[in-house]
Amino acid sequence: MKKVVGKLGSIPRAAMSGVIEFPQFDEASERERQIEIRLRDLTVLVADLSDSGFSVLLAEEASTREAFDEIRVKEAALRWIVRVAKHSAGPVREKLWSDVEEAILGLETTAGLLLDSGLAWPYLTAVNPRLSHDGSGRL
Repeated sequence: MKKVVGKLGSIPRAAMSGVIEFPQFDEASERERQIEIRLRDLTVLVADLSDSGFSVLLAEEASTREAFDEIRVKEAALRWIVRVAKHSAGPVREKLWSDVEEAILGLETTAGLLLDSGLAWPYLTAVNPRLSHDGSGRL
């Protein structure tokens, strides 16, 4: 053991004692996790709308087509920003997560309006029970 330790350098005390250290979750990481869950729900909604063929129905009217395109494009951009935010630190990280949260709130409102149009909601809830809509504009 001493020969191996000498070759590898110092071994952290926790590794030698057999104790597994788990990352500590604070309020900020819980908030980030909740934001990621909300973004994942939007991602599921966009994928379901795109794959179901209801995107064709939504595209018939200009206003719903614009709303659907907005959700689709912004959702993809937010996924990229979240990846960047995860690798950031300090005030930059806080600002990115805050901006993502604000943008998600706006997209959830837009998605609620699309779903209130009555075209897609009954089908989507049958296909994906994770989606829920309480009429407040939030998923």
